[in-house]
Amino acid sequence: MKAKPKLTFPIVYGLISALIAFIAVFFIAHGNFRLSLPVSIALAGISSILFYIFSYFRGHASSEIKRIVQEYHLTDQELAKMTGLKVSDFPIYHDRLQLILPKRYWPRILDILQKYEQEQKNKQ
Repeated sequence: MKAKPKLTFPIVYGLISALIAFIAVFFIAHGNFRLSLPVSIALAGISSILFYIFSYFRGHASSEIKRIVQEYHLTDQELAKMTGLKVSDFPIYHDRLQLILPKRYWPRILDILQKYEQEQKNKQ
């Protein structure tokens, strides 16, 4: 049952992002650019699918990074040493990592942490 909340966050985050994107693109395409209704709906649908995909993977990366940090009780110093970034990039409040880094760094950090997790599992 613990895995379900971690799965729901990326899905809900992606759905909300997709809904907002659909509404925004539809009204811009139909209202401002005066495109026909079917074309506006098609553009809005395509953009909402793209926004869902991007948001889902961002939410998933955020959840995984935080899960690994919490599971292995990593400190900001350890994270900075592993990633080569500054200690101030990894603030931990109330035993929870706050991801303040730009999202473009998240895949690299996630990759490093997944390798660390694999190494820890191989030691056991």
